[in-house]
Amino acid sequence: MNSINFVFLNSISKDIKTIEDVLRNERLRKYLWIEFILNPTLVKSAESYTTVKDSLADALSWYLAFRWLFPKNKILEYLHGKKTIMPYRIKDDIYRRWSRVFLKGILHAGLC
Repeated sequence: MNSINFVFLNSISKDIKTIEDVLRNERLRKYLWIEFILNPTLVKSAESYTTVKDSLADALSWYLAFRWLFPKNKILEYLHGKKTIMPYRIKDDIYRRWSRVFLKGILHAGLC
């Protein structure tokens, strides 16, 4: 697969070039959802992988909950419209668990 320009994951690990590199690394896989929000081109190239469906659902859920913070992510909205991925409600426990990663991602991207 061609090399991908990662927006957030490159700040965590400099040695990733492809989606396969991310999928092989457990730590990076946990942060893939924020990369999907910040990098719509990655969503397009990763949608065929069945192992990233949960990360796509996480990305869609956080994107829809905080849509006003992000630039338009047409591919996530398209997948949601096709019902390929379904969002969930971000409850307090989920927010507490992942809010730090979320904030690091939007700060890194310069969105706030």
